[in-house]
Amino acid sequence: MSSLLVSLFEDFLGESKKHNDTTGQVAFDCPSCAAEKGVDSDDKGNLEVNYNKNVFKCWACAETNNMHGVIPKLIKRYGNKEILKTYQILKPEFIEEKKSNDVLKKLTLPNDYTPFSKKNRYYDDAMKYLKKRGVDEFIIQKYNIGYNDGRIIIPSYDRDNNLNYYLGRSFIKHIKPKYMNPDVDKSTLVFNEKFINFKSTIYIVEGVFDHIVINNSIPLLGKHIHMYLLHLLHENAKGDIVIILDADAKEDGIRLYHKLNVGKLFGRIYLVDPPENHDPSSIYKHLGTSGIIKLINKKYQKY
Repeated sequence: MSSLLVSLFEDFLGESKKHNDTTGQVAFDCPSCAAEKGVDSDDKGNLEVNYNKNVFKCWACAETNNMHGVIPKLIKRYGNKEILKTYQILKPEFIEEKKSNDVLKKLTLPNDYTPFSKKNRYYDDAMKYLKKRGVDEFIIQKYNIGYNDGRIIIPSYDRDNNLNYYLGRSFIKHIKPKYMNPDVDKSTLVFNEKFINFKSTIYIVEGVFDHIVINNSIPLLGKHIHMYLLHLLHENAKGDIVIILDADAKEDGIRLYHKLNVGKLFGRIYLVDPPENHDPSSIYKHLGTSGIIKLINKKYQKY
């Protein structure tokens, strides 16, 4: 069914840029942006359609060109009656609330999570691993970092101080898999949102160990940004946004730059290129805070 919907949208929006079958999110070039620039396509992929939620939004011209709302509005504007009729037949059932027999489980830390204020037989190896990465007592306490019988546990809390995720990273070589994280939807959360000051400069990094060494940073938990975080930044960020991905992710950083450098955020997005084979975590490991300061001062803009 999802492939039929994407094909239907492509009939009047052109070829899709990307499609997340799980979330129902599809990206297209925005026809309104293209018309404003006098071109057939602006090749930015700023228009996103979510058929699971029956909504659409262009991240560049949502407000100025009224490019946001429910999908039928988009179809009426750029499609035709036949496409609208087909969409009404194919669209999923939009469910706003969980069924009564669905139980929402509150996320908790692993049962064997142990704060570093308490010692057991794994304490020395866990602490040795953190010290090797340059992680000190201040960082451990600030982020409530703990450990269990083989992994470092770094919790994440939402704006209301509720646990919404955690990273479990092995500190013993033979333990597989290297990462053991909770089975939750990462596309609907921001890692450690409770620590973010939206009035100040925000740093976008890849991983959690990059995040804990740069104040006011948000880890993508990968190389790509989810719509929830994208929307949060566009609506709330008042200062600059600096992108610092790993050295091997330069092209991903440039794509993220163009995704953010529109609308309210235009002119406030910067990029940083770490040295080859390095990321913020490894720079902090070797050079400490002074290395991070030197790194973030390398920010520059693309045009």
